[in-house]
Amino acid sequence: MKTTKKSFEQTTLFQTDLYSTQLKDVDHKKIIKYLNKIDKSAVDVKASNYGGWHSSYYFEPFPSCVDDLNKKINSFVKKTARKDFNIVGDTVIHNSWFIINKKGDFNKPHKHPPYVFSGVYYIKCDDNSGDLVFNTQAEMNNYATHYKEFNKYNSKDFLIKPQVGQLLIWPAWVEHYVTPNKSNSERIIYSFNI
Repeated sequence: MKTTKKSFEQTTLFQTDLYSTQLKDVDHKKIIKYLNKIDKSAVDVKASNYGGWHSSYYFEPFPSCVDDLNKKINSFVKKTARKDFNIVGDTVIHNSWFIINKKGDFNKPHKHPPYVFSGVYYIKCDDNSGDLVFNTQAEMNNYATHYKEFNKYNSKDFLIKPQVGQLLIWPAWVEHYVTPNKSNSERIIYSFNI
């Protein structure tokens, strides 16, 4: 059998990974009970949200309803992103918040400077409650006009359809947005920066 020698070298210049897992045994009822007690008219932060409700930002101490969830998030980051990025020192949640999007609500394109990682955990959602879309800032997508098919080299957007219990973590500098909620059901998420 003849082997063909490669006549070139291919190097990945920059790596951008999205880390995803399904978390088990998170008490969603306890979190929703906490959220139902908040006076939504008294607290409504305006950030990337267009419509919808955005909680205050939480720092230590975090609400007790997310203590177990935060432990699971911090553990997952330690096993994945922290290891891949070869980070020295702690990688723990610095701040967090909740967002509740009702029908028609969405989140505009944004990033999370000056943090290293950002993430989201889905407490309540369905197939039509708004997709999470990541954008590449690669300018080549503005120059080239035709591709045979889209792949990891030439796609401008990367779309995630949310699932209850899903945890996603990505580099905080990656631009992202949420499409409008087309469902009659609320989309409830817990977001955070690391």
